[in-house]
Amino acid sequence: MKVFLLLLLVSLLSACKGSNGDVATTSTHAATVAAPASPPIYPLALTLTDFDSASIGLDVFRGHPVVVSMFYGSCPAACPLIVSHIKEIEAALPGDVRADLRVLLVSFDPDRDTPTALHALADAHHVDVARWRFATGSDDTVRQLANVLGVDYRRGEDGIFSHNSVISVLDREGRVVARSDDPSAPLDPLIAAARSTR
Repeated sequence: MKVFLLLLLVSLLSACKGSNGDVATTSTHAATVAAPASPPIYPLALTLTDFDSASIGLDVFRGHPVVVSMFYGSCPAACPLIVSHIKEIEAALPGDVRADLRVLLVSFDPDRDTPTALHALADAHHVDVARWRFATGSDDTVRQLANVLGVDYRRGEDGIFSHNSVISVLDREGRVVARSDDPSAPLDPLIAAARSTR
């Protein structure tokens, strides 16, 4: 019975069902640290639209350590958990490191995640909008970023999204120095990476 309940809990945590029937799933790989020689992602020169309707580059936070992830706003379980994990990462950092850290969350659902909706999400999560950006982009832009970050997502004909829950830490030049796609994995490698990019 305990095994059944554990499996049920894991299933519930790895799927999220939105009010419109959207479902998102997460994978179960451990946090990993990227090779130091990984190339920066900023040369992609992608243009995003943020929660203030401003056009921003992928490198909007160049010169700062950045936690980056992808999500969709109507996801009630896995995506809010991503935000919660990023807030935990922030809380574990010394004040000066936290003040230097930036967060970029990019939606792969631009039809629903308009700038107004993204701003409402930022407000709902009580994040520091001076250091956090909720943004989205064209389908091509979002797919390029997802490919580089290892984010898998798919929207079915019925509007159902399937996605993993990748959180990455970038150094000051946009190199991925750590990533996790397991929502149950310890956050220590991501915290250590954020600390070490000073």
